[in-house]
Amino acid sequence: GNSFGGAPDETMSTHSAILHRTETGYVGIYCHFDGYPEGVGQKLLDHYQDADKVARLIALGEISSLGERVEPIGPHSHQSPEEGTTVAYHRDRGDDRTEPATGATVKACEAHIGHDGYVYVFENGAWTLNGEPLAQVIAGIAKEGAR
Repeated sequence: GNSFGGAPDETMSTHSAILHRTETGYVGIYCHFDGYPEGVGQKLLDHYQDADKVARLIALGEISSLGERVEPIGPHSHQSPEEGTTVAYHRDRGDDRTEPATGATVKACEAHIGHDGYVYVFENGAWTLNGEPLAQVIAGIAKEGAR
C-alpha cells in the first residue's frame, strides 16, 4: 500500500481478500493487516477449516485484522481488541458500508476488494491463495526459509 509516514507498523499493512464459494458464486471481504501467507494465510489454514466458521467470518464484512476467533469471548473493540479475536470495521468500530463483496467468479468478486495481490479462497473444504493450494504455498515458504 501507499505509506504516508507515521509509525512503521502503520505503513506495514498488507491488504488481502478472503473469499468463500457459495451456491451462486463468491462472497468476499477485505482484510487490512498481515495479508501475506505467513500471516492471514497461516491463520486461515490453522483456524478456518469449517465452512460455517468461514461464513461467519465473511458475514462480518471488511476486517482490520484476522484472529483465530470470529466472535469475542470477553470485552472487545477496535480500540482495545481482545487477543485472538478478529477485528471488524462495522461490528467493532461502527463503520458503515463494510458489507461483503459478491461476484459470479473469483475475479468478479475480488475486483471489488482493494487487496495487494493476496486472494484467499475457501471452496470444496480447502483454501487456495491466488489459485494455488494454500498449504503448499506455506510449505514452500517454510522450505525456502530453511535453506
